Amino acid sequence: MTAAINNVTNTTNTTNTTGTSSASNSNTTASAQKGLNNDYDQFLKLLTTQLTNQDPTAPLDTNQITQQIAQLSQVQQSINTNTKLDQLISIYNGTQANAAVSYIGKQVDAIGNQVDLSNSQATLVYNLPNGATTSTVTIKDSTGATVFTGPGTTVSGRNQLLWKGTDTSGNKVPDGTYTFSVAAQDANKKDVTATAFTTGIVTAVLTQNGENKLSLGQISVPLSSVQSVYTSGTNPGA
Repeated sequence: MTAAINNVTNTTNTTNTTGTSSASNSNTTASAQKGLNNDYDQFLKLLTTQLTNQDPTAPLDTNQITQQIAQLSQVQQSINTNTKLDQLISIYNGTQANAAVSYIGKQVDAIGNQVDLSNSQATLVYNLPNGATTSTVTIKDSTGATVFTGPGTTVSGRNQLLWKGTDTSGNKVPDGTYTFSVAAQDANKKDVTATAFTTGIVTAVLTQNGENKLSLGQISVPLSSVQSVYTSGTNPGA
């Protein structure tokens, strides 16, 4: 549901879309493999030296040598298993990223409370349960200072508001990333839970630290946090 409140009007979603991607892979397995190779080489050199110079009357314990070789083999197998898991994770993330490309140009609602103020406009989305009779929207800047406080809508379900980029006194605030919260109560003045969403048009799909994310202007959200997807321009709150 979209409604007008002080400094808030119906939303209109327009943007240009581009797609980019980046990948970040851990080198832990490769380092472990390199270390094991070095240890194995050292072990073989020591073993060869010991066998060459051993006392024929007191030869090396073959059981002990066998156990040491077995331990090195077990470590090798573990590293190989980790390598295969890394490959599977990389393939899975790549598949997810490819599938997420279809989100570009669409509007998504993701769990979160960030808003990207651009050209003095930012969309706020939150859900309310049945019974909410009052709500108050609070917007804060990157330092945590409150810039806007005002009444919100109390419709059961999805509420969508457009903040015009002004503070509580009506003064313009600079474009950038802000956070918001919604405090709501029922008719008995009992608090009810409002669920905030970060919303916007998807402009790119990114992979950061092994996690696929969607870019919504200056904000990125994890793909796993997306709750709803809409065709751009359909204005789901109408």
